[in-house]
Amino acid sequence: MSEQNMTLLVNGKIAFPEIIQCIENAKVSVEINMFIWRDDNIGNRMAEAVLVAADNGVKIILSVDRYGVVLEKSEEVKKSFFHKKQSLSEKIKINILKCLYPKNCIREKVKDEYTEIYTRIINHQNIEVRANEYKNDHSKYYIIDDEILFLGGINIEDKERDCDVNGRVYGDYMVKLYGSEYVKALRNKLNTGENSLEEMFYGINIKAPFRLFEMEQLYLEMISKAKSELYITMAYFAPIKKFVKAIIEAQRRGVHVIIIIPECANFQNDSNRRTVRKLLKKSNGQIEIYLSPKMLHTKLIMNDDYISLGSTNINPNAFSRLNELNLFVKKTNSEFEREVIDSVYNNRKESRRVFLYKDISYNCLMAFFERFVI
Repeated sequence: MSEQNMTLLVNGKIAFPEIIQCIENAKVSVEINMFIWRDDNIGNRMAEAVLVAADNGVKIILSVDRYGVVLEKSEEVKKSFFHKKQSLSEKIKINILKCLYPKNCIREKVKDEYTEIYTRIINHQNIEVRANEYKNDHSKYYIIDDEILFLGGINIEDKERDCDVNGRVYGDYMVKLYGSEYVKALRNKLNTGENSLEEMFYGINIKAPFRLFEMEQLYLEMISKAKSELYITMAYFAPIKKFVKAIIEAQRRGVHVIIIIPECANFQNDSNRRTVRKLLKKSNGQIEIYLSPKMLHTKLIMNDDYISLGSTNINPNAFSRLNELNLFVKKTNSEFEREVIDSVYNNRKESRRVFLYKDISYNCLMAFFERFVI
């Protein structure tokens, strides 16, 4: 693995221009697998890039999971690029989320209509759109010319490159891998479940063409194999007993455990706070808990030997229901590793450490309902 072939893209401001440029410069093919694709500024800019490539004769596959419509319509501008119409059950779920999290979206009524750019994409002979399948696919990746791979946790939406409607700055990662061997390795992983690269591998949850849900075990192994340090930066962190136990055991055997979560997450905020309160209490304050002023959408675990980042949260849905994709990179003192560490340190520096578990409050009822609605 060459250092020049792996690049950390720290947020949407950096990631989107790089991705768009690669799409517009594509020669043969573009494949986009996405969870959320909103009808907003960056959503339409990405669509324009796709059309540029398609007009140049590039064959394009756009796969946008139908499962994402509930979040697309209950947050932010409440406009979905592909999913303009909703079923009755979807509307019920959307309204439940709006009631539970009323501050997550603009208050004005929005007319979400088919746009001219949407029509051009749907009717373009070089573009295949797969937007009505319920795959429960939470993974996000782009494959360009079978030579460039982007993967991580960034959805196609304005807030990923700036702030959400509440002014919370978003933090997240994408990784750019340059080289056909990385694309081949990902396709091999998705088709057979086997890894074929040294010093890095992919972790997946997938239902078809076979069922392989390995992310829960891979995360637990990272925690259990930590020797001196364990960093966890997690957007949505549920109080799963086996994870609480594994983290406490790591701390008791002398591992320096540092956990960073958003101080105010857009969803599952009470579940997040319940989890870190429990960890702080069980460790007698020995685990370092930090609350970030950013809406850290990151899913990162780092121990002495490996860095993992991607789409997988620590919650029941991520481990039992959703397709997920993470990258696991062996630590070799590479430039990529140093950039990840610097980013984690910067997030920690910007965050507020909580020393007493009693200083972390949460709504018990909300934490209960959050297990079922998202």
